[in-house]
Amino acid sequence: MRRALRTLTIWSFIWFTALASAFPAGAQETEADQEALEVENDDLINAVADEMIAADDLEILLVPLTADELSQVAGTWQNYVRSRLEEVAQVNLQLRSASGTREDSLRSQLSSLNDSGSDILDKYRLVLEAWTLKGAKAEDLEPHTDYILALKTGALKTTDLQTLFQNAWAWLFSWDGGVGLLMAGLGVLLAVWAMMFIARMVRRVTEKGLNKIPTISRMLKRFIATAVYWAVFVLGILVVLALFGVNVTPLFAVLGGLSFILGFALQETLGNLASGLMIMVLKPFDTGDYIQVGGSSGFVDEMSVVSTKIRTFDNQIIIVPNSKIWGDVITNVSASEERRVDLVFGIAYSDNAAQSIEVLKDLVARHQLCLKTPQPEIFVGELGDNSVNIFCRPWSKSDD
Repeated sequence: MRRALRTLTIWSFIWFTALASAFPAGAQETEADQEALEVENDDLINAVADEMIAADDLEILLVPLTADELSQVAGTWQNYVRSRLEEVAQVNLQLRSASGTREDSLRSQLSSLNDSGSDILDKYRLVLEAWTLKGAKAEDLEPHTDYILALKTGALKTTDLQTLFQNAWAWLFSWDGGVGLLMAGLGVLLAVWAMMFIARMVRRVTEKGLNKIPTISRMLKRFIATAVYWAVFVLGILVVLALFGVNVTPLFAVLGGLSFILGFALQETLGNLASGLMIMVLKPFDTGDYIQVGGSSGFVDEMSVVSTKIRTFDNQIIIVPNSKIWGDVITNVSASEERRVDLVFGIAYSDNAAQSIEVLKDLVARHQLCLKTPQPEIFVGELGDNSVNIFCRPWSKSDD
């Protein structure tokens, strides 16, 4: 409750300051009002420069400050860090000659100084982040970033092994260190699993909805369901990363630039992708159909957005790029429910052609897979060099 009231008071102060800056009284503004405004601005700067301020409160109070004001505040916090490091250095010097209870006391004091110094350093980073967001120049930020890097390197060089071990051990079992990192990792894994579960559920719902539309090909249904799955999964991961404090905005810029580069590098692949989408939408064939295309023929086993897998009668697998298929003549033998089978029987010139035709008619009539309608056609088709060729053309179901 106290924290909520404190946050409400801080936000009221910020809004009052912002309104006072945005809506001056113009010509009617008195010198007293200007002085009051300057005092309020000074109070805000003094508040964010208070070494004892909580990190959450500091983050809120940094919002209305300008880049110039943040530059001043950054210098103040750098001095705080320097002062604390000076105290740490003095204790480290005393540790070199201390022993017994004196050494234990100094190590306890050093641990306390390191904790408070880490807290001050975190607040210092908050100021630098706010300054960066307000358009700080790289040359202005460089001294601060170099200072932070240098003090970390120097701390490792000047701290004895026992203190380093104690600090590492304390970090390992602290919520701000190893325990927090472990919990964050478990949270990420749990979130990824949850996103995969949600994506699967959305894919199943999508598949059920698509199955109610008979005009969509099986390949297009599979493609849409897969695309929905990955879209939900990727968006969910981005949301999870944002919740864990990861700035995902640069990822979109990287993806935009990467897509531009890949567009030039993978032109042929993108052509196959476009052809695959056209085949899925217009569906000249579907999985399980027998097709003839590009000099190849067989049953369509599988199709992706890039290529189509065709299985021949002798069980050979042919992978054909979709751009080759879409740019060629496609013959779909299985497009109709009924299909005519063209058979040719040769008899000798001395044989009875009429009797042979009757025998074939009887065989076709008694065959279970031959359809009565349309009626089969059986006739003398041609006179060959060595035989009389009788054409037999019964009809059957395409699946048979």
